[in-house]
Amino acid sequence: MKETTRKCCWGVISFVLAAMVLTAVVLSSAGGAYAQSSSFATITGRALDPKGASVPNATVTAANTETGITRTTQTTNDGLYRFDNLAPGLYDVSIEAGGFTKAIAKAVKLQVGEQRDINFNLELEGQKQSVMVTSEVPLIEQTKTDTSTIIDDKAVADLPTTTSFGAIGGVANDFQGLAASAPGVRYDFSGNSADLVGPGNVNDRGINVNVDGGNISDQSVSARDALGASLEEVKEFQVLTNNYNAEYGQAGNVILNVITKSGTNNLHGDAHGYFRGRNLGASDYFYNQGLVNNSGGCPASDFTGGVLTSIQGCGRAPFFKHEEGFTIGGPFVRDRLFWFGSYEKVAQGSPATLTPFTVPVTVNQPTNEILGSAKIDAKLTDKHTLTIRVQRLRHPAIHSQIPRSKTVRLVANFELESHDADPSLYRVISKFVMLEDRPGYDRRLFGGLPGHDVDQFDSDE
Repeated sequence: MKETTRKCCWGVISFVLAAMVLTAVVLSSAGGAYAQSSSFATITGRALDPKGASVPNATVTAANTETGITRTTQTTNDGLYRFDNLAPGLYDVSIEAGGFTKAIAKAVKLQVGEQRDINFNLELEGQKQSVMVTSEVPLIEQTKTDTSTIIDDKAVADLPTTTSFGAIGGVANDFQGLAASAPGVRYDFSGNSADLVGPGNVNDRGINVNVDGGNISDQSVSARDALGASLEEVKEFQVLTNNYNAEYGQAGNVILNVITKSGTNNLHGDAHGYFRGRNLGASDYFYNQGLVNNSGGCPASDFTGGVLTSIQGCGRAPFFKHEEGFTIGGPFVRDRLFWFGSYEKVAQGSPATLTPFTVPVTVNQPTNEILGSAKIDAKLTDKHTLTIRVQRLRHPAIHSQIPRSKTVRLVANFELESHDADPSLYRVISKFVMLEDRPGYDRRLFGGLPGHDVDQFDSDE
């Protein structure tokens, strides 16, 4: 009796577990059909005949003009069609149906996170060879519910930016600073955090930063541990501030959906350099106080009766920043396999004015940062696409030692390393079901530099 009961119970439990797993798979598959990934865009639309009736089973093709990669689907009985998870870029969308003239929408620009509606009013066959419908492409997203701003490729290339506020993740020019151009987004200068703040928020808690769909935010403090991508590598990004979908879990503030550049059928790339010295920056109050107490290097015209009375001729606080790098991409196999790479090196020496109990003393803080990445995009089959991006950041920071004749010595030396890998496999199961597999690898190393001791404040004997 007990054995029979045990078998019966295990049978019921197994059935319940199997039903739960099946339900989860079905729900996730159905959700995959309409969830908008953080690194893609969507095209939807409807096909109608001259009398306004739906055109079912028409073949719709979306072709990326830069890579030649195409996606094909068919309209439903109601004439509806949908392309999910399209890589942002320029597309030619065409439709063909028996008894009707082929129609084409040329140069449809898709940006990250967008959903574009492209409707076709088909004409009877024989009247024209093809119909261009570019002018019918709407300029706004009629189905949009969230509050968002696109920082497009032109803005990324043209707008000025600099090191991230608070030097989050490094000293290279930071793409995130451009998000402050979105309405309601600002930096927190209160000292509570050193990051972006969205409308209605008081600090950076709940910020979510996705690079090519991979979350790079620290889940405990909601801030980036590293840059995630160099400025020249970023293609565009979306700034979400309100009413975003439930798919963005762990977010209650600003969301940045960043996409990086990819290879195309044409070899392309760029080289860049950014150089800055101390002539464009002002010295802070404590550095100037140090000049008053230690007037070496100041001209005689700044002295009155042997006392320094002006700092007009004194040198400014030492500073330099040299940033150079390149990006390059192209095809391995045209229309199917593409590669892209980027490299950036930043050397910076910024002043650190220490304020012990005696007089302010300024030292230089040399930093040599290296950021590199590689990306592969592949069309495996007509229904399978694969993207793999790997990145490494090395950020050593050394504080120069002050001679023992001074009253302060070295503060600290440290090194930050960031290793990231974000593969993505996209599968078209049917015209209603699409699945995306996106595992991620993220590793942060932080510690003292080998061979460099950490000194502390002390006084000379």
